[in-house]
Amino acid sequence: MKDTDNKPGEELDKPPFFKSWKSMYWLVLGNLAFLISLFYIITRIYS
Repeated sequence: MKDTDNKPGEELDKPPFFKSWKSMYWLVLGNLAFLISLFYIITRIYS
């Protein structure tokens, strides 16, 4: 039996701090949007 085979209802891979990977992806996308906005504002102030 391979390591990739799992029993029904058994979760193999969980994200470290969230209940699902969807939450982790939203955090990453939110962080990206925040950084883009921050750099845009800094660019506008100092240009």
